[in-house]
Amino acid sequence: MSELINSRDNRATIRWKLLTGASALALTAYVSSGSMARAEDASHPLIWLELGGQFDLLTEPSDTWTPPNLPPPITHPVTGILGQKPRIGYDMDGAITVQPEGSDWSISAAIKYGKAKHGPRSAHDQTYQTENCHGIHYHCLTTYAFTNLNSVEETKHLILDFQAGKDVGLGLFGQHDDSTIKIGVRMAQFRERAGGHMSAATGVPSKYAGLYQGDFFDAAMNAQRSFSGIGPSIAWSGSVPIAGSLEDGLAFDWGANAALLFGRQRTKVRTHTEDKEITGYTVVYTPSHLAYDYYPHTAQVTNVPHTFVRNKRVMVPNLGGTVGFSYRLGGEAKISMGYKADFFFGAIDGGIDTAKKENRGFYGPYASISIGLGN
Repeated sequence: MSELINSRDNRATIRWKLLTGASALALTAYVSSGSMARAEDASHPLIWLELGGQFDLLTEPSDTWTPPNLPPPITHPVTGILGQKPRIGYDMDGAITVQPEGSDWSISAAIKYGKAKHGPRSAHDQTYQTENCHGIHYHCLTTYAFTNLNSVEETKHLILDFQAGKDVGLGLFGQHDDSTIKIGVRMAQFRERAGGHMSAATGVPSKYAGLYQGDFFDAAMNAQRSFSGIGPSIAWSGSVPIAGSLEDGLAFDWGANAALLFGRQRTKVRTHTEDKEITGYTVVYTPSHLAYDYYPHTAQVTNVPHTFVRNKRVMVPNLGGTVGFSYRLGGEAKISMGYKADFFFGAIDGGIDTAKKENRGFYGPYASISIGLGN
C-alpha cells in the first residue's frame, strides 16, 4: 500500500514540477528581455486588446442510450436515442497582450468560452386500430398505442491561456514577415450533460383509457461528464504581408499550438426503466364529492434503476492550429478571419456502463477585431 501511495505522490510531484518549471521559464525569459530591442520597431502599441468569436463543429458524440423497453415502431420509427451530444456550437474569446516599447518580448492572457445545445426536442409515434361496430358503418377505436420521447443535451467549455512570447524573426517567407514563439500554461474545463424521458403504451382500449388498461413503458436517462486540467503549453504564430505591410495592409496569418494537460475526468450516468401491465380498473362512486374514482388493477411492475460513477486522473494531449487573413490599419487596429481548430485527445469519458475515452474538438470559421493602445 505504501508503495502505491508513494507512486501516486511521485506522479503528482512530477506534474507540478512541469507546471512550475514552464511558468518560471516563461516569466524569467520575459523579465530578462527588458533590455532587448528591435531596430526596426520605432513605435508600436503597448497593449493589444482582441475580441472574437467562432462557429464550432464538435467532434465525436458520446455513447447514446436506447431504452431496452422501447416498443417496436407503430406507424413510423421513433429513434429512441438519448444522450446524443450536440454537433454545432459557438465560441467567444478575448485576449490581452502587453509588449513593452523597444522589446521583442510580450506577455499575454486569453480566454475562450464555448457552448452547444441540442433540444429540447421530442418525437411521437401513435396509431389507432379500428373495426366496424355492431353492423353500423362507422369506425370504433378498439386499441391505441403511442411512444413519446423527449430529450435535451448541452456542452460547455472554458479555456484559459497565460503565455510569454518572443518575436524570433525567422524570416521563413521573406524579410518582412513576423514569427512569434510563446510558452506558458493552459487550463481547460469541459462540462457536458444529457438527459431524456420515454413514455409508451400498447394495447390500450382507447386513447382516453390510457391510465386504466394496457401495457406501459417508461425510461429515463441522465448523464453528466466533465474534465478539468492544467499543463504547460507552447504556440507558434506568424504573419506574412500580401498587400502593403504588416503595419498597414493585408496579411496571411497562421499558427500552431500544443499543450499537455493533467487533470481529473468525472462521469455519472443514471438510467431507469419501468414496465407496467394494467389489466383493468374498478369504478367507485364517492357520495361525499359526487364523483367516480378509478382504481387501476396492476398485474405486473418491473423497475430497473442503474447508476454508474467513475472518477479518475488523466493526461490529455492538446493540438491546434489556425489559418486566416488579417487587414491591418496603420499598426493600431486589425480585423482577422479564417479557420481555427483545437483538439483534446481522450478528454471525456463518454461511456455508459463502462469507461470510454473520447476526443473533444472544436473547429470552424472565426472572426476577430484587435485594437492597439498606448503608442
